[in-house]
Amino acid sequence: LEVLVVVAILVILSTVAVVATTRYLEDARKSRAQLQCKSLAQTIEAYYLNPQSGNQYPENLQQLLQPPFGGTSLLKNGDQDLIDPWGQPYQVQFIQGQDGAQQPLVYTTAKDGTPISQHGAGPLSRLN
Repeated sequence: LEVLVVVAILVILSTVAVVATTRYLEDARKSRAQLQCKSLAQTIEAYYLNPQSGNQYPENLQQLLQPPFGGTSLLKNGDQDLIDPWGQPYQVQFIQGQDGAQQPLVYTTAKDGTPISQHGAGPLSRLN
């Protein structure tokens, strides 16, 4: 009987540990996605500021890999930088800023449906 109690306690503790670890891993993925969104947004701004771009934003994120004005990829890890932690491609949308100028909004959606952008996750993402 004592062995069954010990086994039951161990099962309960391991279940709690697995749930907590899974939650922390998902939070880490969300943080990584937000940081990658920030990095991509900065790279898009660098593309825009390049004199050879004619002060134009890229039409899509693929142009960061092979800029039409020549040169090498603007992304350190190539295609890997365009894929979120859940295996989906990042998206970009150009929105009107408060000053009236266009600004890139790089975003993705977590596995649980949480929107994530360079501004934050959930309501902070500015996607709602």
